[in-house]
Amino acid sequence: MNTKVLVTMAIMLVVSVFSNIALGFNVSSQSADNERYESENKDLKAQVKDFEKGLDEAEGAITDEQLAGNKEAKKTVEDFFDTHFNYNTDTYKDKFEKVKNYVNEDVYGQLMAAGVPDTPTIKFENNITKMKLYMTAKNKELTGLVVLDSVYTIDGVDSPETTQIYEVTVAEEDGKQKIISLEVLGTFASMSES
Repeated sequence: MNTKVLVTMAIMLVVSVFSNIALGFNVSSQSADNERYESENKDLKAQVKDFEKGLDEAEGAITDEQLAGNKEAKKTVEDFFDTHFNYNTDTYKDKFEKVKNYVNEDVYGQLMAAGVPDTPTIKFENNITKMKLYMTAKNKELTGLVVLDSVYTIDGVDSPETTQIYEVTVAEEDGKQKIISLEVLGTFASMSES
Protein backbone atom coordinates (compact mmCIF):
# COMPACT_ATOMS: atom_id res chain seq x y z
CA MET A 1 0.00 0.00 0.00
CA ASN A 2 2.88 2.28 0.59
CA THR A 3 3.82 2.06 -3.03
CA LYS A 4 0.32 2.93 -4.16
CA VAL A 5 0.26 5.90 -1.85
CA LEU A 6 3.72 6.95 -2.98
CA VAL A 7 2.81 6.60 -6.66
CA THR A 8 -0.43 8.50 -6.10
CA MET A 9 1.41 11.20 -4.20
CA ALA A 10 4.08 11.38 -6.93
CA ILE A 11 1.40 11.67 -9.63
CA MET A 12 -0.39 14.37 -7.63
CA LEU A 13 2.89 16.20 -7.13
CA VAL A 14 3.67 16.08 -10.86
CA VAL A 15 0.10 17.24 -11.73
CA SER A 16 0.37 20.02 -9.13
CA VAL A 17 3.71 21.19 -10.53
CA PHE A 18 2.37 21.17 -14.10
CA SER A 19 -0.80 22.97 -12.96
CA ASN A 20 1.23 25.65 -11.19
CA ILE A 21 3.46 26.07 -14.24
CA ALA A 22 0.37 26.35 -16.49
CA LEU A 23 -1.23 28.88 -14.11
CA GLY A 24 2.03 30.85 -14.02
CA PHE A 25 2.10 31.06 -17.81
CA ASN A 26 -1.58 32.04 -17.83
CA VAL A 27 -1.02 34.80 -15.24
CA SER A 28 2.04 35.98 -17.14
CA SER A 29 0.04 36.03 -20.37
CA GLN A 30 -2.81 37.94 -18.68
CA SER A 31 -0.34 40.43 -17.24
CA ALA A 32 1.12 41.07 -20.70
CA ASP A 33 -2.42 41.47 -22.11
CA ASN A 34 -3.30 43.91 -19.32
CA GLU A 35 -0.20 45.99 -20.05
CA ARG A 36 -1.10 46.03 -23.74
CA TYR A 37 -4.71 47.05 -22.95
CA GLU A 38 -3.48 49.83 -20.64
CA SER A 39 -1.15 51.11 -23.35
CA GLU A 40 -3.96 51.05 -25.93
CA ASN A 41 -6.27 52.79 -23.43
CA LYS A 42 -3.71 55.60 -22.94
CA ASP A 43 -3.39 55.98 -26.72
CA LEU A 44 -7.17 56.14 -27.11
CA LYS A 45 -7.46 58.76 -24.33
CA ALA A 46 -4.80 60.88 -26.08
CA GLN A 47 -6.73 60.56 -29.36
CA VAL A 48 -9.97 61.57 -27.62
CA LYS A 49 -8.24 64.68 -26.21
CA ASP A 50 -6.96 65.55 -29.70
CA PHE A 51 -10.45 65.08 -31.14
CA GLU A 52 -11.97 67.25 -28.38
CA LYS A 53 -9.40 69.98 -29.02
CA GLY A 54 -10.10 69.82 -32.76
CA LEU A 55 -13.83 69.93 -32.08
CA ASP A 56 -13.43 72.99 -29.82
CA GLU A 57 -11.39 74.73 -32.53
CA ALA A 58 -13.95 73.81 -35.19
CA GLU A 59 -16.82 75.05 -33.00
CA GLY A 60 -14.90 78.27 -32.39
CA ALA A 61 -14.34 78.72 -36.12
CA ILE A 62 -18.02 78.08 -36.81
CA THR A 63 -19.02 80.51 -34.06
CA ASP A 64 -16.61 83.15 -35.37
CA GLU A 65 -17.91 82.60 -38.92
CA GLN A 66 -21.49 83.00 -37.71
CA LEU A 67 -20.54 86.09 -35.72
CA ALA A 68 -18.79 87.67 -38.71
CA GLY A 69 -22.15 87.61 -40.47
CA ASN A 70 -24.11 88.65 -37.38
CA LYS A 71 -26.32 91.51 -38.50
CA GLU A 72 -27.41 92.27 -34.93
CA ALA A 73 -23.81 92.95 -33.86
CA LYS A 74 -23.15 95.19 -36.87
CA LYS A 75 -26.43 97.01 -36.31
CA THR A 76 -25.45 97.57 -32.67
CA VAL A 77 -22.26 99.31 -33.80
CA GLU A 78 -24.07 101.37 -36.44
CA ASP A 79 -26.86 102.37 -34.04
CA PHE A 80 -24.38 103.32 -31.31
CA PHE A 81 -22.38 105.62 -33.59
CA ASP A 82 -25.56 107.06 -35.11
CA THR A 83 -26.94 107.81 -31.64
CA HIS A 84 -23.67 109.14 -30.23
CA PHE A 85 -22.60 111.31 -33.18
CA ASN A 86 -25.86 112.53 -34.77
CA TYR A 87 -27.17 115.15 -32.36
CA ASN A 88 -28.18 118.77 -32.02
CA THR A 89 -28.79 121.26 -29.23
CA ASP A 90 -32.12 119.63 -28.32
CA THR A 91 -31.00 115.98 -28.43
CA TYR A 92 -27.48 116.34 -26.98
CA LYS A 93 -28.26 115.36 -23.37
CA ASP A 94 -30.61 112.53 -24.37
CA LYS A 95 -27.91 110.75 -26.36
CA PHE A 96 -26.04 109.84 -23.17
CA GLU A 97 -29.02 107.87 -21.87
CA LYS A 98 -29.78 106.28 -25.26
CA VAL A 99 -26.27 104.86 -25.77
CA LYS A 100 -26.73 102.63 -22.69
CA ASN A 101 -28.62 100.20 -24.94
CA TYR A 102 -25.55 99.59 -27.09
CA VAL A 103 -22.63 99.38 -24.65
CA ASN A 104 -21.68 97.44 -21.54
CA GLU A 105 -21.12 99.12 -18.17
CA ASP A 106 -17.36 99.58 -18.67
CA VAL A 107 -17.75 101.40 -21.98
CA TYR A 108 -20.64 103.46 -20.60
CA GLY A 109 -18.45 104.46 -17.64
CA GLN A 110 -15.70 105.43 -20.08
CA LEU A 111 -18.16 107.62 -22.03
CA MET A 112 -19.49 109.20 -18.85
CA ALA A 113 -16.12 109.76 -17.15
CA ALA A 114 -16.44 113.54 -17.48
CA GLY A 115 -20.17 113.52 -16.71
CA VAL A 116 -22.87 115.03 -18.88
CA PRO A 117 -21.86 118.60 -19.70
CA ASP A 118 -24.41 121.40 -19.67
CA THR A 119 -25.87 122.23 -23.04
CA PRO A 120 -24.47 125.52 -24.32
CA THR A 121 -26.92 128.29 -25.17
CA ILE A 122 -25.71 128.46 -28.77
CA LYS A 123 -27.18 126.31 -31.52
CA PHE A 124 -24.98 123.36 -32.49
CA GLU A 125 -25.27 120.17 -34.44
CA ASN A 126 -23.11 117.18 -35.36
CA ASN A 127 -23.95 115.01 -38.38
CA ILE A 128 -22.32 111.86 -39.69
CA THR A 129 -21.64 112.23 -43.40
CA LYS A 130 -20.13 108.78 -43.92
CA MET A 131 -19.53 105.70 -41.78
CA LYS A 132 -17.61 102.57 -42.76
CA LEU A 133 -17.29 99.40 -40.70
CA TYR A 134 -14.41 96.96 -41.11
CA MET A 135 -15.26 94.01 -38.88
CA THR A 136 -13.88 90.52 -38.31
CA ALA A 137 -14.62 87.78 -35.80
CA LYS A 138 -12.12 86.08 -33.52
CA ASN A 139 -12.51 84.21 -30.22
CA LYS A 140 -16.29 84.68 -30.22
CA GLU A 141 -15.96 88.47 -30.43
CA LEU A 142 -16.56 90.81 -33.34
CA THR A 143 -13.74 93.34 -33.58
CA GLY A 144 -12.79 95.95 -36.07
CA LEU A 145 -12.48 99.54 -37.11
CA VAL A 146 -15.11 102.21 -37.60
CA VAL A 147 -14.17 105.14 -39.84
CA LEU A 148 -16.50 108.04 -39.22
CA ASP A 149 -16.72 111.31 -41.16
CA SER A 150 -18.75 114.06 -39.53
CA VAL A 151 -19.41 117.78 -39.75
CA TYR A 152 -19.92 119.95 -36.67
CA THR A 153 -22.02 123.09 -37.05
CA ILE A 154 -22.07 126.00 -34.59
CA ASP A 155 -24.66 128.78 -35.11
CA GLY A 156 -25.04 127.76 -38.76
CA VAL A 157 -21.30 127.71 -39.52
CA ASP A 158 -19.90 124.31 -40.61
CA SER A 159 -16.48 123.23 -39.42
CA PRO A 160 -14.29 121.23 -41.82
CA GLU A 161 -15.24 117.57 -42.10
CA THR A 162 -13.57 115.50 -39.38
CA THR A 163 -12.56 111.85 -39.75
CA GLN A 164 -12.39 109.73 -36.63
CA ILE A 165 -11.17 106.14 -36.40
CA TYR A 166 -12.37 103.86 -33.61
CA GLU A 167 -11.46 100.34 -32.63
CA VAL A 168 -14.52 98.53 -31.38
CA THR A 169 -15.24 95.05 -29.95
CA VAL A 170 -18.74 93.57 -29.80
CA ALA A 171 -19.80 90.47 -27.85
CA GLU A 172 -23.01 88.97 -26.54
CA GLU A 173 -23.88 90.15 -23.04
CA ASP A 174 -27.17 89.35 -21.29
CA GLY A 175 -28.55 87.93 -24.55
CA LYS A 176 -27.84 91.10 -26.55
CA GLN A 177 -24.93 92.22 -28.70
CA LYS A 178 -23.12 95.05 -26.92
CA ILE A 179 -19.98 97.06 -27.45
CA ILE A 180 -17.53 95.82 -24.81
CA SER A 181 -14.52 97.87 -25.89
CA LEU A 182 -14.27 101.27 -27.57
CA GLU A 183 -11.04 103.10 -28.30
CA VAL A 184 -10.35 106.25 -30.32
CA LEU A 185 -7.40 105.60 -32.61
CA GLY A 186 -7.28 109.05 -34.13
CA THR A 187 -9.12 112.20 -35.17
CA PHE A 188 -8.20 113.94 -38.41
CA ALA A 189 -9.41 117.26 -39.78
CA SER A 190 -8.40 119.22 -42.82
CA MET A 191 -5.98 122.04 -41.96
CA SER A 192 -6.89 124.01 -45.11
CA GLU A 193 -9.21 123.63 -48.02
CA SER A 194 -7.97 123.92 -51.59
